[in-house]
Amino acid sequence: MSRAASRLAKRLCAILAASLFGLAAAASAPLVCQGTDLVGKMRDEDPAAFARFEAAGRKTRDAEGLLWRIERDGAAPSHLFGTIHLSDERLKPLAAPVTAALASANLVLIEPREIADPQAAAMAREIAGRRAVRPGGNALFQVRAGDRLAVINLLAARGVPEGAAQKLEPWFLAMLATAPSCGIARIDEGMLNVDQLVVEAARAKGIRVEGLEDVDEQMATLASVPEELAVRVLVDAARLGPGFADWVETMVNLYRDRRMGFLAAAVRDADLGGPRMRTQYDYLEALLGERNARMHARSRSAFAAGGAFMAVGALHLAGDDGLVERLRRDGYRVTRVW
Repeated sequence: MSRAASRLAKRLCAILAASLFGLAAAASAPLVCQGTDLVGKMRDEDPAAFARFEAAGRKTRDAEGLLWRIERDGAAPSHLFGTIHLSDERLKPLAAPVTAALASANLVLIEPREIADPQAAAMAREIAGRRAVRPGGNALFQVRAGDRLAVINLLAARGVPEGAAQKLEPWFLAMLATAPSCGIARIDEGMLNVDQLVVEAARAKGIRVEGLEDVDEQMATLASVPEELAVRVLVDAARLGPGFADWVETMVNLYRDRRMGFLAAAVRDADLGGPRMRTQYDYLEALLGERNARMHARSRSAFAAGGAFMAVGALHLAGDDGLVERLRRDGYRVTRVW
């Protein structure tokens, strides 16, 4: 890999680490970037379809709610909070129930260890840069010829020229494709995502912050995505065009409504955005299981001690394999607070 391509890979890793894992630095001016909320559109234009969506969403365990109280006799209450790894002015500030729960904590747990140890961020980006390189190159030739130009244009819009893209792993390119251009611009402007708002609030109160994973582990999970799915993510994100902004807007509004667990129902049962948008959810779902198990295992001692505040992506909370249900199986009383 050339030095120029290597520098680009490292920059992209820094951007992606910031957007996905919360390693950016400071706040800045808001940027306007908004698609169409497809759930809201369905509610307004097709009440029958919306009713079917609602019924399907309620079948998902713990699909509603972002803040949960975790209790067991003999220990102070803890809390589990679902975040979203996006920077958007509408997600600020943290809601009052969240800040109150955080203020009662003696330990805050977040996804990446690097966010708790800024000195480790450079090493994390170096690791990500090494993992991103595809031995032998030719990554884009995994994409069918008829789709290749659309993918090249998508990656160029993300700041990756064709020559550099050829040298990067398809899983890395898929990860980049799922980072909205507007989100990358916000990161370049230094805006904070919800995870970073939690860390900022904890540090302002002098509460210790620890991470549950390191970037090498997270990158290994991302790299485990089947190449067929990674290529499909690339192609479908490119073919969605402006519809990708609708995907992001729909997620943001489901999050704001504290119904992130309804996302599967939106794209699978209600078929919002069609099969290309469903690919984007397939990709997210492929990353959940292994990480749910890891986060659960590494948070057990903190919950047992009590007084913990754990903040992870909201999609990790819902479902039979989600963190809320896992904590119930551990014997905790788990109550939705907000």
